Amino acid sequence: MTRIVDPSFGVQLRELRAARGLSLRELGLAAYVSKSQISEYETGRRRPSAEMAGYLDQALEADGALSALVVESHTDDDATNRIAHALAAPTSVDAETVESLGRMLEQQRHLDDTLPAPMLLPTVEGHLEMVQALARNARGPHASALRLVATEWCQFAGWMNGQVRHDTRGSKLLTDAARDALDLGAPDLASQSYNFRGYIERRKGNARGIVRWFMTAYETPGASDLHRVDAAVQAVHGFGLLGDHKGAQNLLAMADDLSTSVGERSGNVSTRYYWLTPAWLRLPIGLAHLGLGNYSLAADSLRAGLDQLPESWRKAEWSAEYRNALTRAETAVA
Repeated sequence: MTRIVDPSFGVQLRELRAARGLSLRELGLAAYVSKSQISEYETGRRRPSAEMAGYLDQALEADGALSALVVESHTDDDATNRIAHALAAPTSVDAETVESLGRMLEQQRHLDDTLPAPMLLPTVEGHLEMVQALARNARGPHASALRLVATEWCQFAGWMNGQVRHDTRGSKLLTDAARDALDLGAPDLASQSYNFRGYIERRKGNARGIVRWFMTAYETPGASDLHRVDAAVQAVHGFGLLGDHKGAQNLLAMADDLSTSVGERSGNVSTRYYWLTPAWLRLPIGLAHLGLGNYSLAADSLRAGLDQLPESWRKAEWSAEYRNALTRAETAVA
């Protein structure tokens, strides 16, 4: 079982306790734990279970505020045992262990669609350190597959750091991931790593950086059409911000040509890029039109893209960028 605890849990617990006028001992009695345990929760020295968060919620009449800060995702026992064995003997990693680690990463990717990035990031970073250590020491026929999983984890950690504006850390991880992906013959992974570098530059408001990294993603040799279309339309946004509308329109036309084959091939894209669908592309296309000043088209595309997101994704932290862009486009049209 993977336990994810929001870093703010201890602070919020202390604030709720203070608001109720309870001492450590009094809250401990109400929640059936020792005062030292309450202190450890407040200082972050101990991570509460979801069950304990529920007890504390009840004792503090917090209406689920603390329970919302603890998520437990279940990993099957066999996978847990295999990973533990691999950590003890990293030179003997087998195919099943690599698959187990891949499933764990996939699980965390999907949690990114529902949990706040600051809450998930410490777990992602901890697992990245573990998997990279395994990959460094791995030998045998499955070492290359393990290194690929470690590279995917590095990319995901880079993306997560970008979301919380740890720009330097995120950029380094994504640069490392792109380099290793190319070495391992994984062009889509490299392209997406460059793509996420572009995302970081967009968060900075750096139009030249947007163009640089999304064009690098677009031009990655061997990248699939879907990745290239996604990168191209996001580069268009940067060209538009720079005032290069001719370059933007030319690239948009090339992206449109590529997109004719995407509908037929998108089903072949790896599940590691599960979000990258023709429907999702309405979002970066909306940003492209926003950069070009085509506000009505931008609003239509962004609205369509957001409406087609799964319900659970619509309040995801990463989707706020597109919601804000829609607001800007609609305001400009009004």
